[in-house]
Amino acid sequence: MAGMSDFVLHFDKSAFKQLDRFAQLACQVYNLGDDTQWFNTFRSGLNGFYLRLYGVATHYQDVHTWIPRVRHPFETEYHMTSVLFNMDSSLECLVFALNALGYAAAPHGFRSVTDRKELQHVLPRDIIGTVKENGIRDQLLGYEKVFPTIRKYWMEKRALIDAICELHDVSKHRQTIYMGGKKSTDPPPGFYERLGVAGKRDQEWCYWPDAEIILRDDPKAPEVNRSPDKRKDWATLEELAEEFIRFVNQTGLLALGDATSNIQLPHREFLRGS
Repeated sequence: MAGMSDFVLHFDKSAFKQLDRFAQLACQVYNLGDDTQWFNTFRSGLNGFYLRLYGVATHYQDVHTWIPRVRHPFETEYHMTSVLFNMDSSLECLVFALNALGYAAAPHGFRSVTDRKELQHVLPRDIIGTVKENGIRDQLLGYEKVFPTIRKYWMEKRALIDAICELHDVSKHRQTIYMGGKKSTDPPPGFYERLGVAGKRDQEWCYWPDAEIILRDDPKAPEVNRSPDKRKDWATLEELAEEFIRFVNQTGLLALGDATSNIQLPHREFLRGS
């Protein structure tokens, strides 16, 4: 699976680090300047994005890893809802960073980094919009000018973004989103022996981590309207995580390409002494 091995998630942050370097160049006085402190806003959003990816990877590994203690009955739900919170929040943090960089280049196309109320409304819908009966609304025009390939890609991945948002919303406000799954029953060599429970099946199972976690399908639908035979693209947390890694990695590449192609700077290199 892409970026995954032994339930360890690997995000490629190299493009985002290059984007940060470009933003640092852009904020120099001989380029776009930084009178509005947009760079600090950008850097803060990007750091928040990194922290949320760490949260995704940490909770994902914890729920799948053999650990020498008895598992709490609610532990699976705790870790999976934490994974979804961090996925959802990572997207919001990234949009916060992109908005700041976009604002520096095209202030009228993005939300003002100097306006508290405007910053409260920085969300993924600024990029992908909201689907209405008469079309898509709420998109900011600046993304078409500064981040056109990001906009196109995120709209193509709307189903993934919506799934993450809905699963997080339901787990936060409504009910469980854990529908069962499979447990790992193949511990590392000597695991049960060190704990003194080897051969005691009634105790061994208390240590089993998750191998597959089934997600609630169409999580906001009333129970009476649910179809037990319906299967979505991401039936398990593991499938969702694999797609999320691809999404994040591709987004980094596109964001870097868009910024360097569409944000014009008088100087493309740092001047000596700056």
